[in-house]
Formats: sequence, structure tokens, C-alpha cells
Amino acid sequence: MVGLSPHLILRTARADTIHDETEDMGWTGNVLFDRLVGSTIYTCTAGEYGRLGSNKLVQGVCDHLQFQSKAFNKPYPIPVGGSNGIGSWGYINGVDELMNQLQSMRDSSPSFALDHVVFATGSGGTAAGIALGLSLAYGKLGEGHPAAEGHSSPSVHAVGVCDSPDYFYNTVAALATDMGLAIDSAAMEEFVRNSVTVHQGKGRGYAVSSNEELDFIVQFSVETGIALDPVYSGKALFHFLTKVVEEDPESYRNSNILFWHTGGALGIYEKGVDLADRLESVSSVKRIDIYQTKTSSTDKVVDLSS
Repeated sequence: MVGLSPHLILRTARADTIHDETEDMGWTGNVLFDRLVGSTIYTCTAGEYGRLGSNKLVQGVCDHLQFQSKAFNKPYPIPVGGSNGIGSWGYINGVDELMNQLQSMRDSSPSFALDHVVFATGSGGTAAGIALGLSLAYGKLGEGHPAAEGHSSPSVHAVGVCDSPDYFYNTVAALATDMGLAIDSAAMEEFVRNSVTVHQGKGRGYAVSSNEELDFIVQFSVETGIALDPVYSGKALFHFLTKVVEEDPESYRNSNILFWHTGGALGIYEKGVDLADRLESVSSVKRIDIYQTKTSSTDKVVDLSS
């Protein structure tokens, strides 16, 4: 792939059955895309992942490639979620794009302002990039973006789909340091907590969906035409609307709230079976009959024979 060979670590409860060949890896969702580009996939269980941690697993695979297989001289490690100083700069650029869009909008609506920015976070990189990007844009860490002039900074909300809020605050602080923000540790913690509010939104657990979450994803898709994945954006928006907003509706009434959809739509394919009954109720299939030969119930046939 563009001169690079992708090597991916997959945490799955099926690691042993896949290895024993009693179960196939499969070709669904992200796995299909990963295999389509020629990835080598290394499996481990959740327990093994938890015991070693993602950083040691990534470094272990890099060492294997460099020193044992000798097939690759310079493996480049990317942490889980791409959450490091380099990866988080992507969302700094994303905030710059957002501010340019706001500037264009204010040509016709000069008073328009964002009150809240909301997004999912799973490994901390998104939270670090957006929180720091908005701090830069609104002059908390410099002179700011022209579109922010005369406007207050929006409140930033990261909805964690795993781990605890304290984990994300600590991760964002570490990433900010990695990105070059020079603040002592005590001031850094205060800065991070003032820059972003992390909400606990994992529900039943990472990548585990409740019936209410799946109902919400289907309803949202039908009403807006926008697909939310069940692991990140769907879980985060469900929690924000049904928990955060409902518990304090006055804080959000008449507010302009931007929900930042961070992708992940391939993850919805993993929930196809769970979604099946819900989709039957919102999406029907009908047979076109142009010869008046179909005998099925009329609600399943469209007669175009005349």
C-alpha cells in the first residue's frame, strides 16, 4: 500500500478460535477493509491486551518485524487511535477548517456563534486535538483566529466511549505536552479540565450496544439521513442527548450545538444482526409486478401491469 505494508493488532474474544481455525477471521466492516489493502492482522484477547497494554503490544510487533522476521527495516509504530502528538495535530487542522467555515457563515449571519462542541473520544487524540485547537482559535494560547473575534469560546464536551473521565484528562494532558504545550504539570491539569469536559458515556462497555442505543441510531438515520456508528459517534450522541442534556436542559436551551461526527461507519456492519428487526420496521421491500402474475399480499406487491 503506497510502498508501506500495514500491520494491525486486533483485540477480539475470538483470538484463539481464529488461531485454531475453528472460526474464520471474517470479512465484515473494518476487517474487510483491512484485508482489502493487504494488512497482516495480529490477534489478542481483551485480557492479553489489558495485561500488556497497547503500547507494549505495538512495540512488540515492531520488534518482531525488525529483528525476528527481518523483512522490514524500519517499522513505524502508530498508537491506538493514532493518539499521539503527531496524530492529534490532525484535529488542530480540523478546528482551523471549522473556524474558516464559521468565518464564511458570518458573512451572512454576523452574530452566529457556537455554544457547544460535542464529540466521541476513545483514546484521547480527538479530545486533545479539538480542545487545544479551540483554545488556540479563541485566543487562550495565542492571538486567535479572526473568526473568533468578539465571540466567546464554545464549551467543549468529549463523551468517553470507554475508560473513565480521569483517564482522558490525564491522556489529553500527556498529549498536549507531546505536542509542545509548555506548561508545568499542575497548571496543565487545570488547563485541560478548563478546556474540555469529559462525560462518561461508555454505557454497557466499549463496542457493546444497548437496545436503546441501537434504537437511537436507527431513528437518527431515518430522520436525518446520517449514519452513526455504534462504537463511537452513535454511543456518544445518544449519551449526550439522553443523559447530559436531559439532566440539565436549561444549560442547552436555545444553544447552537455542534456534534462533530468522527466517522467509523464501517463499524455498523458488525451490528447487522442486532439491527435486523429494527430495520424491518423502517425499511420495507416490495416486488414490482408488471405482468399481474404475483399472488403475494398486496402490501408487498406494486402492480404496474395496467
